[in-house]
Amino acid sequence: MIRRVLDRFAAKAAATNAPVWAYDKLEVMEELDSNARVKERTEKDYRTQMVQGIPDSRLVRMGGRELTEAQIKKETEREAAFQIDLGGHDSKKAGTKHEAFNPEDVIARFEWNALRRESVHGRQTVVVSFQRRPGKDNGSIEDRLLNRLAGMFWVDEATGEVARLEAHLTKGLSIGVWGLLGAIKDCRIELVSTPMTDGTWLPEKMRVSASARMFLSNVRFQMEQTSSNFTLEPAPKSARR
Repeated sequence: MIRRVLDRFAAKAAATNAPVWAYDKLEVMEELDSNARVKERTEKDYRTQMVQGIPDSRLVRMGGRELTEAQIKKETEREAAFQIDLGGHDSKKAGTKHEAFNPEDVIARFEWNALRRESVHGRQTVVVSFQRRPGKDNGSIEDRLLNRLAGMFWVDEATGEVARLEAHLTKGLSIGVWGLLGAIKDCRIELVSTPMTDGTWLPEKMRVSASARMFLSNVRFQMEQTSSNFTLEPAPKSARR
């Protein structure tokens, strides 16, 4: 089942001239105080395209307002960099711009257990739990973060796509030498996707909550992304290689 998920991901990465799904995404970020009251709230609107399995989100509004010329320029530059990066990555390496990603490592790194079958959006899924196998990490933040992840995801039996995900850190993560830069104390991620007409699952809602220490200050935040207006569009020129 896990290999089917990774193979599906790689197949989408190799589809360089196929139409892509696009959707609107509203992101609400809230910083909380020690009593869980909102200190600061930021809203951003994006238009997102799934290009070779990778979401490319272009900012279109902030706080309900149109972007300034400087912000539009910044988004254009970011999008150009994304296209260059996407054009140079090897899609055979599991469909990710991070070339160090290794599907076999993902399979070997975790303990996987099929728990039960459940219906999600009327489709049959298999609920799979995962947790890190005993072992050492290579010292990088990415590897240490991956080694602290555990949770469950729901796999569409027919397509091998991930329909839902729940993940959390099993223990805190220090940043910098002896944690001088700070530490992530807790982080939880919830993702619910919705199926498209071709069997592709796209994010419907994602919620992230976290608490951390940055230098001497404790911070808490929660972020929620809600997607809508799903449409199938021609492949971007950058993906037609």
